[in-house]
Amino acid sequence: MFGRWQAGLTAWLTSFLFAWYFVLPTEGSFAFEVAGDGARTVVNGTAALVIVIFAEIFRRAVREAVRERDKQITARGLLLREIDHRMRNNFAIVESFIKLQSRSTDSLSAKEALDIASGRLHSFAAAHKSLYESYNSDDVASLVDMRAYLAEITAHLSDALFAGDDVKIRLDVHETQMPREKAAAIGLVVNELVTNAAKHAFRDRQDGEVAISFDEDGENWRLTVADNGCGFENGAGNGQGNGASLGSDLVEAFALQAGGAISRESNGAGARFVVTGQHPE
Repeated sequence: MFGRWQAGLTAWLTSFLFAWYFVLPTEGSFAFEVAGDGARTVVNGTAALVIVIFAEIFRRAVREAVRERDKQITARGLLLREIDHRMRNNFAIVESFIKLQSRSTDSLSAKEALDIASGRLHSFAAAHKSLYESYNSDDVASLVDMRAYLAEITAHLSDALFAGDDVKIRLDVHETQMPREKAAAIGLVVNELVTNAAKHAFRDRQDGEVAISFDEDGENWRLTVADNGCGFENGAGNGQGNGASLGSDLVEAFALQAGGAISRESNGAGARFVVTGQHPE
């Protein structure tokens, strides 16, 4: 099995001759005490030889299967790298078109909508990047590292939304992993809430803070997005004064897609959003 057929043949021949000379009657001789023992000895020796042959066949089949598996792994790795390259190019091209269109339009509402679409697209791109990197680092292929994922999203949001202001985004993420679909939805929740904060929470000021945290206790996970802006009225809504707005509907839809439920609270000196859900086993 381990030394190939040469080792098997040597072991068979050595043990066969040893047993014939020292064990079988007559001991210390290749002569047979009973004439019929010769035929039985040949049958036993042939059976042992057959085992050696089948062991070699099995070993070769296993080696061929391993070679084929290695070829498939190599081919799949090349395919994944090509897909990743094309996906990143596609995301970059679409985002560039959106930014180009945003710079070329004079409508503030259209520019705002295009910037929001760019942020959502970047959330998907960040989920793809995190998933691909976790796969190549021998982690579970369907899980996303939430710390790296949310860090990339918030860095992009900070550059896109608060580049000229003194508004800081503070991130505190528990080291954990989430399935790709849930991670992407959580990233979109973060994108929507931070975008809404940039639009409404700091309307009359150029400084402030948006605090984002994500933690889990083994059974449940919790995302918190809080700002120290102007808050919103009547403890409802998302800083837009209308809880039924498109932004609010999207946040609730993304939270539901992540398997969580969102709650809102405000004391007039800021807003706080908490999304809680069950951590996947």
